[in-house]
Amino acid sequence: MPYLFIHYNPKYIVTNKTNTETLILSQTQPIPPEVQSNQPPNFEILPGFSLIFPAIIVGVFVLVFGLFGYAIFKGISTAAYNRKQPIINREAKVVSKRQHVSGGGGDSSTSTSYYITFEFADGSREEFALSAREYGLIAEGDKGTLHSQGTWYKNFKRQF
Repeated sequence: MPYLFIHYNPKYIVTNKTNTETLILSQTQPIPPEVQSNQPPNFEILPGFSLIFPAIIVGVFVLVFGLFGYAIFKGISTAAYNRKQPIINREAKVVSKRQHVSGGGGDSSTSTSYYITFEFADGSREEFALSAREYGLIAEGDKGTLHSQGTWYKNFKRQF
């Protein structure tokens, strides 16, 4: 007896194993219960979700990589700007020092940033980030010559 494959739709397609004969029956018959139980259920809960979900995933990736790209671009452009600026030597007074500690939650380590605010003869103030070593050598109230380039701190020579 030849092997038959029956596809259940409004028209039955009956073929043998070698696909040499195909017969389309125009009569529709109900699908037998044993075949109905093998039909996969329709899990389409939200129509269009299959289009929205990939768009959200792509959007998140674009956002994350866009933010990384922006941060890299911003850092490079700031460094290029500072390199083009002349080194300025100004008389200044140290008016404040501060530290910013970040991290340290759970198993992560902490990171400390050091900042000093200088006041100039014209009354303007500017804050610079500097290394822990430089931060430790400078005290509030010190007067001297500040060497800076753009937003970069270069050196501070204290007057005695």
